[in-house]
Amino acid sequence: MEEKKRRYMKKKLSLIILLCIGIGAPAQAGAEAADLGGGIRKEALFAEKETETDGENTKISEIAGRILEHATEQAQEYQEMKDEAQKAEVQKRAMEIKKETDQIRRKAKAKAARQKEEKRMALRNKVVDFALQFEGNPYVYGGTSLTKGADCSGFVMSVFKEFGYSLPRVAGAQYEASRKKDISQIETGDLVFYGSGAISHVALYIGDGKIIHASTSASGIKISDYDYERPAGVGTYLK
Repeated sequence: MEEKKRRYMKKKLSLIILLCIGIGAPAQAGAEAADLGGGIRKEALFAEKETETDGENTKISEIAGRILEHATEQAQEYQEMKDEAQKAEVQKRAMEIKKETDQIRRKAKAKAARQKEEKRMALRNKVVDFALQFEGNPYVYGGTSLTKGADCSGFVMSVFKEFGYSLPRVAGAQYEASRKKDISQIETGDLVFYGSGAISHVALYIGDGKIIHASTSASGIKISDYDYERPAGVGTYLK
């Protein structure tokens, strides 16, 4: 009878050990799994030895409890490590997404700035292209007709009127009403003013160091170098 009880308790202990190994195994990886298995096997051998010598049920329960507690602790540690790894992966992905978003934002901002600049220069080029078609037309003092004749300020005023700009009638007033610029910042579509002491002439800068202006009754509307005379100032009505 006693022998049957011992065999029964050994079989029960073996089942408990297998159950504990089953619980602990998923909780470890690599060397940790080997350590846990080794620890459980040592505790199992110790349990069998004590069972054979004692035959006491309480000893078996205590040992099985320790094995189960050890496996549970290992499983908890593994889960915590897994949670930390997942958290680190989430943080890494968040940083990657932020980097990608910043890059997209910078590209979009650069594209918007480029498109804005292209639009700005497109208007300036349109003003110049419009003015150039009147090259060779007559100069008429006091005139504002782009085809029948205009003086310097009348020519500039009529060109800008085509694009919705209302400029003063005479060169001096046009200079005063314009936004002043340094000669080093001159751009296509700006106005170049001339005069000694007072502004007496105005021309439209067309790029590459050239201007178009209603010059004199002898030459009419023509193209000249912007520094054919020393400029008195540069102003603009365009962005």
